[in-house]
Amino acid sequence: MSEEERKEPERSEAESVGTSSETSQDNNSPYQGFYFLGENTIIEAGCATHGRKEMAIGSGVFVRTGAWFNICTEVTGDRPKIIIGDYCQFNKNVCMSAANRILIERFAMIGPQSFIMDTQHEYRHIGVPIAYQGITETEGETIIGESTWVGANCVISGPVKIGRGSVIGANSVVTRNIPDYCVAAGMPARVIKMFDTHAVDWISVKTKEDVDAVMRRRRERPVLSICIPTYNRAADLNRCLHSIVHQIGDCSLFEVVVSDNASPDATQQVLDSFAKAYPNMNLRYWRNDDNIGAERNIIKLLDDARGDYVLLHGDDDFFTDLTIMPMLNLIQNNRDCSVYFLNVLGDDGQVHRLEGLEAFIETASIHSGFISSIMIQREAYRQIEEKSKFIGSGFNHIYLQLEALRHNPNFAIVNKAMFGYAGNKPTGYNYGKYFIEGYLSILDHYRSYGLSDEALLKEKRSMLATTVLPWYKRIVEEQLGTDVSGFEEIYTAHYKDEPYYETILAWIRSIQPPSGSGDANE
Repeated sequence: MSEEERKEPERSEAESVGTSSETSQDNNSPYQGFYFLGENTIIEAGCATHGRKEMAIGSGVFVRTGAWFNICTEVTGDRPKIIIGDYCQFNKNVCMSAANRILIERFAMIGPQSFIMDTQHEYRHIGVPIAYQGITETEGETIIGESTWVGANCVISGPVKIGRGSVIGANSVVTRNIPDYCVAAGMPARVIKMFDTHAVDWISVKTKEDVDAVMRRRRERPVLSICIPTYNRAADLNRCLHSIVHQIGDCSLFEVVVSDNASPDATQQVLDSFAKAYPNMNLRYWRNDDNIGAERNIIKLLDDARGDYVLLHGDDDFFTDLTIMPMLNLIQNNRDCSVYFLNVLGDDGQVHRLEGLEAFIETASIHSGFISSIMIQREAYRQIEEKSKFIGSGFNHIYLQLEALRHNPNFAIVNKAMFGYAGNKPTGYNYGKYFIEGYLSILDHYRSYGLSDEALLKEKRSMLATTVLPWYKRIVEEQLGTDVSGFEEIYTAHYKDEPYYETILAWIRSIQPPSGSGDANE
């Protein structure tokens, strides 16, 4: 039920801003001599730079005329001190001066005549001309977050961090940190608006206490909880978490929750090191005293999640870039939906809103058993009275989706291929008991809640064609190690009355492991 693994080679911070191009020493060309320069970047005539070999500029960047980018400490070329992410825009006459590190994250927009510096000029030595006193420090850094908009004529002075998705009003002077998703203005700039997760809207704030209250509410009730059940896959989990933090960083509208199901490997060391490396990330994790089984571990995660929506995510699935942040907008535009099905087998980017159990079963089918495709409204989840009713079926999480829909029938299908995969073999369960017996037992339960015989019979046939039989063939012929014992008997028990029973049975009996390879279940 997954695509083949997509390779995602690790890149340095400078390389992550774009695609490398050949560079040479500084000359009159606006495209030569940089530490790093991405593709499709436009630097208009009339821009001035000093210390290009310590400037890394990403792909798709647009720098308007009159820009002045300056390295104000010794230029060695050892590392970039000005780092500009992909697709940033700089309006006319933007100035930047870096002593240690200025990072402009991707998609940021900088308004005309704005000045950004990671240090300040010294002035305290009386009797010495200020012009000769130098700068105050060389160890600080200035960060402007992803998708932030800095208005015209702004000054960002000294080591500060502006969070992602924020707006700095025109003519403002920023001398202190600004959180994610805020509007700040003034001299010095102060936060005047914030996105509040309880109000589910932007609200006005006046005092530091107001700001602190909103930040506390974000932590207590983020927009989205990414919930990862894990067992004995430390290396995969490490890669999984990196794919998340690369996109969301310490964004306060998310939380990441990991439940380690008593792993005997280095899972806890991975989690501890992540918590240490990213202390501002909203990361919570624990280790169960005993292995409670995958299905109960999922329930434990969903019970503990704090987000308005909870996204289940496999520990061996890796988000592709630019896929997590758009979920915030998806949720904001469809908050009346109780379930989102992330259809990774479609990739046209379309979002289809539908309604009802039968429509969900027809469109999502057994693919809704792929846990990384499941996002549930927390309020709808909380209304489920018997969350463990189908523990042992292998697909209790499908039951949870259908129960959520029973309380609120609105759902969305999101056609987006969002993941790379580790390609771990599907082992540890009996294929027929899960994919036929378990799934159909759940569907049969919903007859009493309006699921028609026609819809059930249609899904029984569809699931065979799209999933059950193709995967059975692959499991046997490629010897993936999945237990297929009793598959024919399970198929017979559930399909003996169907008109196509004999044809499919003959096909099942024709599937054999490669000659000389032994039994597929060995």
